[in-house]
This record gives sequence, structure tokens and C-alpha cells, in this order.
Amino acid sequence: MEKQKIQELFDQCMEVATEDELKVIHQLLLGVQRKKQKWNDSYIAAILNMEKSPADNEYKITIPINSLTENSLGIVHGGITTTVLDTVMGTLANTLLPDGYGAVTSNLTIHFIAPGKGERMETIAKVIHKGTKTLVMEGSAYCENGKKIAHCTATFFIIKK
Repeated sequence: MEKQKIQELFDQCMEVATEDELKVIHQLLLGVQRKKQKWNDSYIAAILNMEKSPADNEYKITIPINSLTENSLGIVHGGITTTVLDTVMGTLANTLLPDGYGAVTSNLTIHFIAPGKGERMETIAKVIHKGTKTLVMEGSAYCENGKKIAHCTATFFIIKK
């Protein structure tokens, strides 16, 4: 893709951008920088501004709630919640494996409990079962006030990289 075309599109967007749209553009561009600087392993993690923190027997990922992550009702989009939960569980799963192996999602079931509102969403993953071919994880998502907004379980296949 030509840089000139991207620049023209960027300039067009910037000319008429609202304050909210400027925040979204900022987060998107910051995400590209975060990925380029290897702060995050994937563009989706970088664009969503995922902050990872390992803990004993669990893993946490926090993201900001804003226009980029909200649906048309002004709450965290269910797909975003699912993506972050899949990421936190998959990240924990991969930390448990020896070099040369990876974990990939084979099944994920999610239950949405309450609307995601506020400034931040925190997700926490825990291990339910660690086998030789599969891992079973559970994950929960919370708003900053501690209200649980989603719960899920997932199975991960262990594969050779």
C-alpha cells in the first residue's frame, strides 16, 4: 500500500475528527508503535492496549474501556471481551508449556453476566486442568468497580511449534 494514499486518508480523517475520534486514532497509532517496539506480541493486543501481569497460578490482562472497545450501546463489545479473555487464558496456557510447544484455542464458552462499563476492564485466567494434550482454563472479566461482567471456560490443544 502506498504511503501517500495512507497519508491522504489520515489527513481526511484528521480534518473532520471529533475529540472522541481523535482518541481512537491516537490509540490505533499508539498500538502500531507498541507492536513495532515489541511491547505486545500481536497487533490486536497492542491496539487494545493490553497490559499483561503474571501472578501465582493465574494471569491478568487489563484494557481501557473507550470508544474503540464499546459497542453501539456504549458498553464493552462482547467480541472484545471474548478476545481479551481468550488472550489471557491462552497467554497463561502458553506460559505453562515447555519450549517448542504452544497452546491454541479449540473451544471457548462464554457467559455474559453484566454490561461492561467504566474506565477499565480486567480479565483473570486460571488453570482448571493441565494434561499432556490439552489444557482447560477459566477466565473472568471485571469492571474496575469489581463487578463481574463475563465468565468463560476454554480448552487449548497443545501443539508442537
